[in-house]
Amino acid sequence: MTFWTQSRLPLAIAILNLSCASPVSAQYATQQQPTQQPVQQQGYNPASYSEGTMVSGAMVPGAIGLQGQTWVNIGPAVNAPASAGCSTCVQPASASVPPMVVSPGPQPVGLTSGACQPCISAVDCAAGGGREARWSDSTRMDFQPLMHGEFIGPVRLPAMLQYRTRLGDEIEFIYVLSRQRIDPEYRLQVGDELQISSQTDSSIRMGDLTKGIAIQTDGKIQAQLVGPIQAVGLTIPQLRAELEKSYLKYLKKPAIDIQPVATNTRLRDLQNSVDSRFGAGGQVQRVVVNPDGRVNLPLIGSIYVYGLTLDDIRREVNLRYADRVTGIEIEPRISKQAPHFIYVFGEVGKPNRFEISSPTSVTMALALAEGVKNGGNRRQVIVLRRAEDWRMIATKLDLRAEHLGRRPTPTDEIWLRDSDLIIVPKTPIKVFDDLAELVFTQGIYRIVPFSGISIQQQQ
Repeated sequence: MTFWTQSRLPLAIAILNLSCASPVSAQYATQQQPTQQPVQQQGYNPASYSEGTMVSGAMVPGAIGLQGQTWVNIGPAVNAPASAGCSTCVQPASASVPPMVVSPGPQPVGLTSGACQPCISAVDCAAGGGREARWSDSTRMDFQPLMHGEFIGPVRLPAMLQYRTRLGDEIEFIYVLSRQRIDPEYRLQVGDELQISSQTDSSIRMGDLTKGIAIQTDGKIQAQLVGPIQAVGLTIPQLRAELEKSYLKYLKKPAIDIQPVATNTRLRDLQNSVDSRFGAGGQVQRVVVNPDGRVNLPLIGSIYVYGLTLDDIRREVNLRYADRVTGIEIEPRISKQAPHFIYVFGEVGKPNRFEISSPTSVTMALALAEGVKNGGNRRQVIVLRRAEDWRMIATKLDLRAEHLGRRPTPTDEIWLRDSDLIIVPKTPIKVFDDLAELVFTQGIYRIVPFSGISIQQQQ
C-alpha cells in the first residue's frame, strides 16, 4: 500500500489534466488549469485524500467527493483491472485556446471510483481563434467531466451581474424594526400619548400610565387650566418648559412632570398597515411595478423603481421613510419576476407565444414551436427585436447548415431576448407551390372545371 501525500499532489493534478480518460482521471475529472496549484481556497484539502492502490504502475486513489468546500472521503479504493484503460485524450498544441477570464472559477469535481469514460472528438468554440470553429478543429476532449452529474451541469456564469426591476415584477417590501439608538432627541408626533402631572399640585393630572392624553391632529394637547398647548415637533423637555411657563400664572412652582405612555405612534400605524400575520405572514407589503415604473407604499406614496437594482430601491425607500417615521428599516426583494415571452411565427409546427425562464437560443425556440415544417426556409430565419428605446432592429439567420449538422459552433445560433419575434418564411419553391395551388386548384379551375384534353383521330 502507498499513500497520497501532499508532495505528490501537484504532480498528480497535472497528470489528471493531461490524461482525462485514464482510470485515475476518470475518478478525478476536474476543471483546474494546468498551471494552477491546489490551494485550500479552491476547495482542496490535501490531508483528506485517502490511501490508494498501485495498479499496473499507476495509483488508483480512493473515491473522494466535494462536501461544502472541503474534499472528504466517500468510499474505499477500488482495484481497477490493468486492461481497463481508455485511450488518452491530449489536446494537440495546434489547437490553442485563447485565455479567458471567467467567473465562477475552476470547479473541483468529486466522482465515484471505478468509472472509465473514453474521450470523444469535440469542438470548442474558443478554439476558433476569432473565427467560427469548424469540425476540422475537433480535438480529443473530456466531454462529460461530471459524468452522471451532467444532468445538473456545472456552475455557469450568471445571466446578469445586476438584476434591475422590470414592469410587472412583484416586489416584496419587508418592514423590520431597527431597534437602534437614534442620536437626535425624539420629537413628539400626532397620536403620541403622555401623562402630565404637577409635583406640587396633585389636582393637576392628565392621563395615566395606561391611557395618556393624546396629541390631537392639530398638533396640540388640551391642558388643565391653561387650554391648548402646541406639542408636535417638540421634545419632552421643551414641552415641559412650555407647560411650566403657562402654569406660572396659577402656581408659583409648577414642577411639571411628563411621562411618555405611547410614542412613535406613526410607526405603529405603519406596522398595522403592512401587518400580514393573518394572511401571507409577517410585516410585508407586496406590490407590482406599474406600467409607469412606479410602486405605491404606505405613508410615502408613489416611488419610481423601474430599472433600479434592489440596493438602489432599498436606499431610496429607507430615505423616504426616515423623513416620516423612525425605528424601522425596509428590505426589498423580488418575490416574482415578470414573465418573459418570445413569439414564433411562420413555417413551424406550432406558431405561438412561449414563456422562457432560462437562457434560450433561436433553435431552442424553434424546438418549442415543434420544429420547422417542410417548406420552411432555414436559410433566412428572421428575428425582430425591440431595443431599449423601442426602436425596431432585425437580423437574418442561416440555420440550415447547423440543422444539417455541418456547423458545430454556428455564430447564427444567437440568444433570444424577451419579446423577440422569430419568423420562419417559406422557401421559394414553397411560395411557387402555394401560388400554383391558389391560382389553378383554388382559382380558375374551381370556377371552370377542366377535365383534360382529348384528341380524337378523324377517319
